[in-house]
Amino acid sequence: MLEIYTKEGWLPITNRQNYYTAYEYDGTQTLCFDISPSDEMYRYIANETPVRNEENRYLIKDINKRKTACTITCSLDMDDWHQNEPYLNTKDMAKFQTKSLSEILEAIKPSGWSILNAGIRDYRRTLEMEDASDYEVLFKCQEIFSVTYEIRTLDKQIFVKDPEQVVDKGIYITPQLNLESVTMKGNSKDFATRITAYGKQNEDGSYVNFASINGGKTYVEDNAYAGKVHPIWIVWKDERYTIPENLLADAKKKLKEQAYPVLSFEVTVNDLAETDDRYSFLKMGLYDIAHVIIDGHTEIIEKVIKLQRYHDSPEKNKITLSSEPQTITGKVNDAISILGNDGEKLKGSVLQQAQEMATKLINAWAEKGYIYQTQNEIYILDALPKENAKYCIRMNLGGIAFSQNGWQGPYNSAWTIDGKFNADFITAGTLRGIRIMIGDNFSVMEDGTMKCADATMRNVTVESGTFKGNLTTNYDAYIGRNLHLSHEVGMFSQITLGENGDTAITMSEDLIRIGIFDNNTDLLSRPSISITKDDIFLNLNEDNHIRINSILGVTMKTKGKFIDMNYDI
Repeated sequence: MLEIYTKEGWLPITNRQNYYTAYEYDGTQTLCFDISPSDEMYRYIANETPVRNEENRYLIKDINKRKTACTITCSLDMDDWHQNEPYLNTKDMAKFQTKSLSEILEAIKPSGWSILNAGIRDYRRTLEMEDASDYEVLFKCQEIFSVTYEIRTLDKQIFVKDPEQVVDKGIYITPQLNLESVTMKGNSKDFATRITAYGKQNEDGSYVNFASINGGKTYVEDNAYAGKVHPIWIVWKDERYTIPENLLADAKKKLKEQAYPVLSFEVTVNDLAETDDRYSFLKMGLYDIAHVIIDGHTEIIEKVIKLQRYHDSPEKNKITLSSEPQTITGKVNDAISILGNDGEKLKGSVLQQAQEMATKLINAWAEKGYIYQTQNEIYILDALPKENAKYCIRMNLGGIAFSQNGWQGPYNSAWTIDGKFNADFITAGTLRGIRIMIGDNFSVMEDGTMKCADATMRNVTVESGTFKGNLTTNYDAYIGRNLHLSHEVGMFSQITLGENGDTAITMSEDLIRIGIFDNNTDLLSRPSISITKDDIFLNLNEDNHIRINSILGVTMKTKGKFIDMNYDI
């Protein structure tokens, strides 16, 4: 629904024509529609008046009134990003020096806005701008971090995207199905095959170059497209570059733009995905790869860099395809310093870290790579043809296999049709298995029996079982309820206590004896107490003395005689 804001609130604009939204490569949008000057809603039309639909909120920026129709052009409502005083020079401000994309965007975002997915860029760069608003900084970050945005003004969100993460979804446009028309433009006015690059001038008059890391050459070359006998040679100089590695990297980027002609195609397509659910697989968006079949001999395979969607007439939808390698950055004109990862460790459990790393990896490749299919196999590759690929996921009747060494393998990780799973490293929250084997030193069998050569454990609860051999602890042992001993020492079962084991409790079937060893003498030769179910025996010390503090109402047996004691001694 298309609505305009009035004093009475939001009101629908129903009598409109040519209503469409143009989606640009950088994430900006333009909304257009025609309305008759005689329409009752025309009286609300004025510059800077808010307009909205189900996607975004816009502001009217241009009004082109004619006799029978008035064309209204609107831009995204980004006023919040212009409310602060512009920065005189960002290079003098700490918040823009060697910062990550996330840090910069979080520093400039207006109140109420949120930044999503900025973590796809984990390196740091320096922003250098003069007289720049927050809005201009926002879009400058697209250049220096090679990203685009999905801008959601209704929700006040900026969602960061990597436009180079392209997945060929197999979207086909054919004359028999949905192709209405196609036009092509080509441009090679800035064509070059060789670039010599110079950075900052040194005190001796020489310039920073990359010869020391480029085989002695101060230039980069790419003659793959033209195949010319002689190079088309240009010089590029930018004194803001002081690091040879950065100069070389950006010289290659610049050459990539100029060594190939820029081709663009404007295709009018009947967008069946908008009108028929059966064709939902043909739904197109920015950065998608489209296969346009012109005839039986010509196929265009390019990236969608612009989309014009007619909300009331999807058969008029237009897409613009381009082979331009760097639509956002254009010509490289910014000196940058790359510090790499900030080194912060992931927080949380090992599983959480693995999940975060897996999420980051999957998201990083979500729109990257190519699908190559034969009659019997499916490949997901990082480059085409498959012979040029390094990373490969290969699927056939034998299973699913993963390689980082090309399509022919070796496949170090695989899930095969016979039920086996091979992997270098597995992190799991719950691992269920019939049998776990680790070499010859550790095993867990299907009945739950675990065997290991050596183990160090903390907070162990043993519910039942048997210890065979010596059990030694250097700490306190707490045993609840009952202690059952079965290890025999002669005719006795024995518990030894004390640091040197010189205090002992020995037990037989009908006797308990408590005593102290002395110089490894026999327990029976030392003073002790023996207890049976009927009597308590006091074994005398060497001087045959019995030392008792108090006996109340007991019977004593000594030397075969009984003494009744009914009073204190």
